[in-house]
Amino acid sequence: MSKDGFNKDGYHKATGTKFNKLGYDQDGFSRNGYDENGYDKDGIHIATGTLVNTSGLNKDGNYEATGTPFNKDGYHKATDTKFNEEGFDKDGFNKNGYYADGFNKNGYDKDGYDKSGIHIATGTLVNTAGLNKDGNYETTGTKFNEEGFDKGGFDKLGYDKDGFNKYGYDKNSFDKDGTHFVTHTLFNTAGFNKDGFKKDGFNKDGFDKQGKKK
Repeated sequence: MSKDGFNKDGYHKATGTKFNKLGYDQDGFSRNGYDENGYDKDGIHIATGTLVNTSGLNKDGNYEATGTPFNKDGYHKATDTKFNEEGFDKDGFNKNGYYADGFNKNGYDKDGYDKSGIHIATGTLVNTAGLNKDGNYETTGTKFNEEGFDKGGFDKLGYDKDGFNKYGYDKNSFDKDGTHFVTHTLFNTAGFNKDGFKKDGFNKDGFDKQGKKK
């Protein structure tokens, strides 16, 4: 028994005939000799009597004028736009100008590297910032440079050289103005500011900014 329910003699298990419940035989043709899209074995369409249907498509789903699913104006049969279901136009480019393999017509990816990893601006394996196609620095072999920062300027913990993360907060959740992320005031939930002092001017150990004991 085949996967479509037909035995070796062409009879369907469910109907006991040479046609399945939808009325098609093991080759996909009806009693009248047409497939589900209206084409016969020679590719002639039932409605037009030609090799294309009323939309101008042949049995393979291609336009006669272009031999592809795109018509002569570059519109796709399924999406009615200049891009197919995968987002590529008749020439194989997406809206940003890249092929499915990620390279443009000049052979470079969105970061400016060709298939060999050569960068368009430098002609070497690294870009002007010293990064290769994998986003690693040549000097360290990692995404962090010799100072410990990535291309975005953040270290392994996610902080920049000034100690702030990409959202603008330091490790204690204060921004550059000293406002706390949770309380939206100059003091955290424990009542301390960014320098570790309470409103009375003393830190958790009881010392003020001059080091005098409370």
